[in-house]
Amino acid sequence: MTLQWAGSGEHAAAQRGLRFLRERQRADGTWDEPYFTGTGFPRDFYLNYHMYRHLFPAMALAMDRPARRDEGGISPESQHLTVS
Repeated sequence: MTLQWAGSGEHAAAQRGLRFLRERQRADGTWDEPYFTGTGFPRDFYLNYHMYRHLFPAMALAMDRPARRDEGGISPESQHLTVS
């Protein structure tokens, strides 16, 4: 997503990441995340942010869509993030 936000969504590394997500997406539209996504206290407890496995892959794939003019998306020039 950082490459996409930086305007390098067509970079080979970004495209490999998107392909990785597409290839591993389950039939129900989600992704497996068998690992803990937060540290907690090692050997005591670990955290798992259950929605991360849905949110970030979906955002990355959604961000790729508008950048593709040939697929009817909006132009890359018009997809700027604004922070308020």
